[in-house]
Amino acid sequence: MRRTLLVLVPLLFALAPAAAANPIQRENARPGDSGWDIPSSAGTVISGFASETSVAPGESFHLHVSAPAGSRYRVLVYRLGWYHGAGGRLALCLPSCAASRVAVAQPPPTRPDARTGLIVAPWRVTDRVPIPANAVSGYYEAKLQILEGTGTGEVGSVPLIVREQSPRAAVLVQVPVNTWQAYNAWGGKSLYDRPGSTHASNVSFDRPYDQHEFHDMGTDLELPWVQSLERHGVDLAYQTDVDTDRDPGSLLAHRLVFSIGHDEYWTQAMRDAFDSARSDSTNLMFGSNSELWRVRYAAGRHTLIEWRNPNADPIHDHRFATGFFRAFGEPECRLMAVQYEEFAQRPLTAPPTPYSVSGPASDPWLSAAGLKPGDVIDGVMGYEWDSLTPGCFHGQVVSLMHAVHAGSDGVDRSADMVRATSPSGSRAFAMGTMELGWVLDSGLGLGTPNARVQAFVKAALADLTRPAPPARLIARRSGGRLLVFARLRAADPRILRVSVRRLGAAGGCADALRSTCRLPIPAGRASYAGVAVDRWGRSQPLVVRLG
Repeated sequence: MRRTLLVLVPLLFALAPAAAANPIQRENARPGDSGWDIPSSAGTVISGFASETSVAPGESFHLHVSAPAGSRYRVLVYRLGWYHGAGGRLALCLPSCAASRVAVAQPPPTRPDARTGLIVAPWRVTDRVPIPANAVSGYYEAKLQILEGTGTGEVGSVPLIVREQSPRAAVLVQVPVNTWQAYNAWGGKSLYDRPGSTHASNVSFDRPYDQHEFHDMGTDLELPWVQSLERHGVDLAYQTDVDTDRDPGSLLAHRLVFSIGHDEYWTQAMRDAFDSARSDSTNLMFGSNSELWRVRYAAGRHTLIEWRNPNADPIHDHRFATGFFRAFGEPECRLMAVQYEEFAQRPLTAPPTPYSVSGPASDPWLSAAGLKPGDVIDGVMGYEWDSLTPGCFHGQVVSLMHAVHAGSDGVDRSADMVRATSPSGSRAFAMGTMELGWVLDSGLGLGTPNARVQAFVKAALADLTRPAPPARLIARRSGGRLLVFARLRAADPRILRVSVRRLGAAGGCADALRSTCRLPIPAGRASYAGVAVDRWGRSQPLVVRLG
């Protein structure tokens, strides 16, 4: 047999059309309701929290609500998404949409622990929120509204995350409740120094969120992505980082895992889960300043622990110590090729600044959007950013966009958006910014939609929801037939088959991964394409040219 040439064709194959709408598409076709939106100043008169960080359909959240004694309130539960631009849908009311219940006086929060700063709200359960068995995974909100008595008209909210009942979605969104809690200053303590208060080392999920902080984290940095992804019918499911810690293998049930927003605080189990997912060809997507701090849990994952001074940590064990991941030999750039550098930030209220295209015009994501080197994309860079760390990532790194900005210390630092491809074929899309979502849609009024960024993200998602192509197609003559079989880059139980066919000819082989494909020997030169197929789509083709 003459020389065989293997070529990975740099064109994106279209996904096979879906046989039916996915749950996200069906859900967002329903009528919406904008009543979910509450001001960032809310939550001072009526507030609450849930016993659970997430539940699955068929389970219940247990709310702890505090409001002026004797006032009457109602709980309105919304699912957040696109919903024709309304941003949410009213799912249920408690006790009903025409009734209310009497508020009870809840005890004050505990005093900060002298050593750890831990504050807990020892409130009793006031409401049970049953999530229907057919509920669609997503961001939900329990809006607390006083209808009568002291504080009439005041509102508060409790964020709720509903997981998938069983894994099936192509894309898994990891919701960063660890980071929400790290910045949550309700009761006077967070993991950060505040005016008049030093930081805590232990913070509890058993307390409300400071509404202003939560608005900055969840509403501004995450909901733009949620609305855009759901508007375009991306096959999504959601879970929290606490869920990832509890079930690290859950990442392997999806093709793409999106670490949304400002996902800064991870446990070691989370980092191990992402490393395993990358090694098994799962694609990854990040905002910026992701996975900086290593933390651990206590109290059944109801307390988040991070000692800024490791010498004060009562646990002197390298496996459980807290601090920067890079201090334990696991820099973030090994996972995504970029990482946050100290002071690479500016005030959250500062307007986003431009990125410049640095990748080649031939890049499939950039070319799909008509972007070429030097093009400027306004309003996407902020508030903390990541820099490319050459030589850190084991694999191929393509720079897509680049900028240089002065950090909070006045020193210029680079901001970099990259695509990093590991030896397993896993692609990691690291945006280098938290605010790219601001120009995808106008639903939240944070930015002006940019058609080129929309097209770029659409192309990126189309690629990231595909499996990696086969690593090799091996062909040889035997008994008057051409025998072809495939090899993957890494073990991937999600791959259903590898289809092989001769380009320009009918027929082929349905599965050249688990069996040998027997084809007629061509007369003269011929090209064969191998495509890996999973439940969500088809890879780019790997082409073998014989002759």
